[in-house]
Amino acid sequence: MTDEQLEAMRVVSAGEFVPTMRREANGWHARWEPVAAVSPAVSCWVDEAVRQAARTALSADAENQQHETLHDAWLMALKSRTGLVRWDEEECAAFARELVRWAEPVVAGAAARAAIRFRHITEGRSRSRLECDIPSGVAAMRALGEAASLFGPLRLLKRNGAGRLALELTAAENESFLRTGARALRNAGYAVEGDAEPAAVEATCEIRDTETGQSPAKSLRPGESASLDVKIRVAGKIVTAEEIRFLLEQGSTIVFFRDKWIEVDRSLLREALRVLERARPGRLKRLEAVSFALGLGAVGRLQLSEARTHGWVRGLVESLRRAGNLPAGAIQSPPGFAGVLRDYQQRGAAWLKFLTGNGFGALLADDMGLGKTIQAIAWLLANNAQDRPAGGAKDGPALIVAPLSLVANWRHELSRFAPGLKVYVHHGEKRRLAGGFARAAGGADAVLTSYSLFVKDYSLVSGVKWGALILDEAQTIKNPDTQMARAACALQPPCRIALTGTPVENSVADLWSLERFLNPGFLPDRAEFAERFAKPLAADPHAEAGRRLRRALEPFVLRRLKSDPGVAAELGPKREIREFCELSARSRAAYDAELEDWRSSERSQGDIFALITRLKLVCDGLTGQNAADDLDDTGKLARLFDLLEGIFEAGESALVFTQYAKVGAILRNALEKRFKRNFPFLHGGRTPQQREQDIAAFNEPGPNALLLSLRAGGFGLNLTKATHVIHYDRWWNPAVEAQATDRAHRIGQSSTVFVHLFITAGTLEERIDALLERKLAAAGSLVAAGENFFASISRSELETCVFGGVEP
Repeated sequence: MTDEQLEAMRVVSAGEFVPTMRREANGWHARWEPVAAVSPAVSCWVDEAVRQAARTALSADAENQQHETLHDAWLMALKSRTGLVRWDEEECAAFARELVRWAEPVVAGAAARAAIRFRHITEGRSRSRLECDIPSGVAAMRALGEAASLFGPLRLLKRNGAGRLALELTAAENESFLRTGARALRNAGYAVEGDAEPAAVEATCEIRDTETGQSPAKSLRPGESASLDVKIRVAGKIVTAEEIRFLLEQGSTIVFFRDKWIEVDRSLLREALRVLERARPGRLKRLEAVSFALGLGAVGRLQLSEARTHGWVRGLVESLRRAGNLPAGAIQSPPGFAGVLRDYQQRGAAWLKFLTGNGFGALLADDMGLGKTIQAIAWLLANNAQDRPAGGAKDGPALIVAPLSLVANWRHELSRFAPGLKVYVHHGEKRRLAGGFARAAGGADAVLTSYSLFVKDYSLVSGVKWGALILDEAQTIKNPDTQMARAACALQPPCRIALTGTPVENSVADLWSLERFLNPGFLPDRAEFAERFAKPLAADPHAEAGRRLRRALEPFVLRRLKSDPGVAAELGPKREIREFCELSARSRAAYDAELEDWRSSERSQGDIFALITRLKLVCDGLTGQNAADDLDDTGKLARLFDLLEGIFEAGESALVFTQYAKVGAILRNALEKRFKRNFPFLHGGRTPQQREQDIAAFNEPGPNALLLSLRAGGFGLNLTKATHVIHYDRWWNPAVEAQATDRAHRIGQSSTVFVHLFITAGTLEERIDALLERKLAAAGSLVAAGENFFASISRSELETCVFGGVEP
């Protein structure tokens, strides 16, 4: 808010405005104007503020209404949008002159009050007086008389030897003036000098090395400690315990302090006295020292206004402040990384390495689709290769915990980008238990499991010495009272990383839970955090508490958005993401049954294509006799739920393609049940009018999803509202899939389009995708439009994809 707006709000709240009418370029206008002289900008803001408050439903079309009198037209114009008064020119001019005469006493009185300046003069604690210049003119004399109604002792003002009016104040009158009189006079438009100033009672601290002469370079050792020396300031001045006792002895919130009157909170004074009486240099652990240095520390109930750092503490804090701007080349090619990191991903991995290397937990909160998993894998490789005294694989394997819908994706990404890492996936009914788990984890570089098994098998997990703990979709532990949150916090490995695209879903309390896991002790305890940060920000999102919290958390939270210029330039117009999903036990049994049925029947080329269709439907979640009524709620459907939740949370929209109309219909029902809203489904059975209705429903304001069958929605549509395209099942013809994707990725699209290809791990979907990728790479270009992918592969290749290399 500008200074002009603030002044306008003061004028309005004080009621220092009158209704007027004035001639402007396009006619006469009814205006609300300040009674005192102000800038044109302030005058405009005052008029707009009062007009908005006065506006009603009847005044919406005030300029086109007919009125019987000019007075009625003027009154209605004071509430209208423009204030235009449509009336005879001469009558308007005469009416405007009458309004000026009517407002003259008000305007003159305001000017007279503003010209009277009361000065509060203090000569020691026990003697004070009020002075003002002798007023000149009837209006000024009247204004001086009105002042006595606001502060009674002013009736006794007398001329003194200096040619002014003066009044000696008793102790009671002096306190009354400082407590309420000065404020009442100022609110009425009088000028007042020398009244009591609100004075903050604050704590400042000095944080020093526990050993003098320590070099900043030594600061980066996690075992270091620091000393804390606290000082108390009142009205910006350092005070002693004796001075605070003197202030408390005055028995009032209005106290005389260092030759002037101030207003203080006595409860804070008592708290400050307790701090000073118990004061002794305190020893801080490393994380506590950083918390104080970044402005989060508190001394009792006192706000820490300043923290001065020295030695290694200063060096460490300065390094943390710069951590988000580390050069990308710091981790450009971690040993064993099979891929290429974008520049922002290099910087993210370098940031993770810096924080964990210095004993801190890191919250990577990049927007959806920016590759948090890849950055974590790059960190994992760099961390394993780093020769460091503590942490990482040298102290034990890394434990990666993710939602069940992402376990397959992690497994695939680890095998793709870090093929040299030994990975044990703790998942499914055949997972290793008891001593088998410890042996499997001990022989691995990374152990991957789901949140549900992390809790269920916690007795096994807690028996292993972990070098690192990575939580994906870490908002899962946003509630600190859940078993998941408590289990994650209890492990305490040397390196902790949290990945999430939504660091704050409900309130800043979510951040407290994440930081309790990442950097325990950095933030205040839960109750104090709620009092100092959560409650003020719930009442006012722009509260000063938010600025302090953001500044303190900046070194430990890295968040990049797709819209950031540097990121958007690297993403390009379209980015393809493979979403690997697991089959549930039920779906796996159905999948295997289909294969067995085919093996036991007579085989033909036609039969195998029918088998492929049946297997694809199982991968989509259609199993059992009741396949028409529901989908298996694990695998692809679970991943779709998670993905859409993130997309909607970001305020974005998505297109969901399937080649099977019956899958689309069941998907729509499942999504409507999950999200408690309607979703349009565009398929071949819709009439042209219904298609238009579906598209119009999708394009309504707000995040949304449109389901489409590939044939009905693959061409002829412009759906640039969507920034995500989800292929729930694959056509396996890149030209056809690209044509469908181009419903969103086309002229008019100003954002990067994220294309999510759903693939069920360990099935023909994964093997055909891999084969297709190899053929495309060999050809150097996409398969031509209209070409049937299956026509380009041999019978043996096809059977290998279907049966996984096992002779059918």
